[in-house]
Amino acid sequence: MAKLQRMLEMIAVPGALAAALRWKKFSLAAYLILFRLKEAGVKPATVIDVGANVGQFSVAVGHMLPDATLYPVEPDPATAYRLCANLPPQVAARVVVTAVGERTGSVDFQVNADSQVSSVLPLGEGRKRAFPGAAVQKTMTVPITTLDALFAGKTLARPVLLKVDVQGYEDRVIEGAAELLRGIRWVVLEMSFASLYDGEKDFPWMLDLMSRHGFRFVRPLDFHTSDKTGAIIEMDGLFENVALAGT
Repeated sequence: MAKLQRMLEMIAVPGALAAALRWKKFSLAAYLILFRLKEAGVKPATVIDVGANVGQFSVAVGHMLPDATLYPVEPDPATAYRLCANLPPQVAARVVVTAVGERTGSVDFQVNADSQVSSVLPLGEGRKRAFPGAAVQKTMTVPITTLDALFAGKTLARPVLLKVDVQGYEDRVIEGAAELLRGIRWVVLEMSFASLYDGEKDFPWMLDLMSRHGFRFVRPLDFHTSDKTGAIIEMDGLFENVALAGT
């Protein structure tokens, strides 16, 4: 049922089918998020893609927001290699291979059979039930930094959009970005309604966290469902910096 629904969405959303046929790397979820962002009047000059994976969101940005300067960030070197191959050379040159969180140093990273669900955090029971094929293949040590450290001293063209999809580690990314967030206009954040990773914060907790950093929840952008049950387990949501709204 979930796959049929996504196919119908691809047919119904203007431009999605054509993009699927033309783009080097196409993700319907990323297309829908960018399509709905543009509908909401979100026109960033800079996009930071934390948890870029193989480029699902970054490729969509390149096609749908061609004037934006893009900074992709991905912790797994092998996945980052595939990411760079999907991006134009000038964007690939800006890829940073590191985990992002609330501190700097190093961290253990769980590499999954499906790279989209690899995470610093161990798989939770909800993820195992929803996606029985998800399995950790190995654990490796990767560098970790904060967004504040990563972009310290760098001038970013405004307005800035930050997208964070790091499989349960989103709250740590936000906590390590207190300074940067003051200049961020919009945040696209993946949030969970199920126990997908051990130590992951849930949707209400994330709403409170973003509020404490001066952001209001604007709208859902996309939902992720369980392959097994069809239940909604995650949501990509849009937040706006209250202090920068209308600027």
